[in-house]
Amino acid sequence: MNFFKRLRLYLSGVFLGLIFLLFMYGDKVFSWSYLPNDRVLAEIKLKKISFSPQSESYLIKNNLSTSFILDTVLVKGSIDFNESNAQNKPCPYYTLYHNNIKVTFTKCKDSVIINSLKHK
Repeated sequence: MNFFKRLRLYLSGVFLGLIFLLFMYGDKVFSWSYLPNDRVLAEIKLKKISFSPQSESYLIKNNLSTSFILDTVLVKGSIDFNESNAQNKPCPYYTLYHNNIKVTFTKCKDSVIINSLKHK
């Protein structure tokens, strides 16, 4: 077999394999969450989120919605690990910044509690 015949056979196998993978895993959602910030934000999405009375009063006072906090701030924010304590037992607490909003929250086994919301 010459080189071009082997190359054509190899590429046809790769093409058939890609089509097979597309049908098997086409509907799956893939996320890259290997960095520490991404892992914490991915875990938050899977848990029940509740707001403390202080954070609820901040939302009312600044005319912000809970959906803005849940869909924008907790998704696009960056966690400041210098101000956080990820090793705290039983519930580590984190500080997250998004634009001019500072969010402190506690991440427990089954839930996340938004402790406070502030402007920087």
